[in-house]
Amino acid sequence: MTSSRRLTVLAPVPTPTTNFAPVWLASCLGYAADEALDLRIELVGTPKAAADGVVSGRGDLTFINVVFTLLARDHGIPFCPFYAFVRTQNRAFSVPVSSPIHSVADLNGKTIGLHYDDPELFEFACAVLRGAGIDPTRDLRFKTLPGTPLDAPRMASALRDGEVDAVWQLDVLTGFMAEEGMETRRLAAAIDRLTPSSCFNALDSSLAERPEAFGALGRAIAKATLFALTNPEAAVRLMWRHFPPAAPPPGSDSEQAFRRELAALKVRLVGHRIENTPIPKWGAISAPEISAWQEFLLGTGAIHTRRAPEIYFSDTLVAAFNDFNPEPVIEAAHKAA
Repeated sequence: MTSSRRLTVLAPVPTPTTNFAPVWLASCLGYAADEALDLRIELVGTPKAAADGVVSGRGDLTFINVVFTLLARDHGIPFCPFYAFVRTQNRAFSVPVSSPIHSVADLNGKTIGLHYDDPELFEFACAVLRGAGIDPTRDLRFKTLPGTPLDAPRMASALRDGEVDAVWQLDVLTGFMAEEGMETRRLAAAIDRLTPSSCFNALDSSLAERPEAFGALGRAIAKATLFALTNPEAAVRLMWRHFPPAAPPPGSDSEQAFRRELAALKVRLVGHRIENTPIPKWGAISAPEISAWQEFLLGTGAIHTRRAPEIYFSDTLVAAFNDFNPEPVIEAAHKAA
C-alpha cells in the first residue's frame, strides 16, 4: 500500500468511543481496506489538539465542529471542512428537566459547567450566549469540571449537587447522563438551525494533493454510518470487540454500560441522517449552510471578516463519497450480531 493511500485521523477524544462509531467502524468492518486505504486513528483528546495536530502535520484530518474551522480560517489557517459528518447541531446548553431555566437568556447570573478546558470550545459557548443578549465576561460564571470530554458522571453530579446550573455539552452526553439518573433538556438557541455541525476537516493543500484518498475515506465513512444507522446495537458490540478500550472495564456492569452507550449512539445517529438535508447526499455541505454559520459568527463577534462562503468549505468530493451501492451495507448490518 503506497503512502498516498495512508491517512491518519486525529480523533478529538481520549479513547475510542461509540458516539463516533462510524470512524472506527470504517476500519473494523473493512470498508477502508476495501478502498485500499491505510487508515490510522490517533487519539489526541480534544478538538483543539486535533485541529492543531492537522495544522502542524501530525495527522491528515480530524472530525470537529465546523465552527472551529471557521474560527481557524478567520485567523488565516487554511483548514477546510470537506465531509459533513453530523448534520444537526451537536452542542447545547442543557439543564435538569426540573430546572426553572427555560432559555439561554435565563442563564444570566448562573454558573455554567464546561466538561473540559478548550479555548475554542469556550469561544463557541460565548458566541451562543452573546447571540442571546448575554455578556459572558460579565453576566455569568463558567466552571471547568475536571475529567475527560465524555465524563458524564462528573457532569451529572455537578448538576445534581447544584455546583452548576447548566452545562455546555455534546449531544451524546444527554444519553450518558440519563443513564446516571440525570435527565436533562436542551435550551433552544440560535445555533440549533445551523447545519452541519461536526465535519471532517483537512488542510486545503492536502485535499488538493490527494483527492482520491480523501474521496475513498468519505465513501468508507458513509458506509460505516449507514451500517450504524441500520443496526446501532451491532455497532456498539463491534466497537467493544475490535477496540477493547471502548468496552467497559472487567467487573463492571456490562448491561448498564451497553444501555448507556446505545442511548448515546442513538442520540448521535439522529444527526447523521441525510434524508431532510439541503443536499441529501453523504458528506454534502452547501454554500447557504456555511453562509448562515458565517452570519451567526459575525453577528456575535466570534469572527471578524466576511468571506465568500465557498472559501470556507469544499464540496468537490461529494460524488465520490456517494459512489457505492447501499443495499449490501444494509444487508450486512441486518445480519450482524
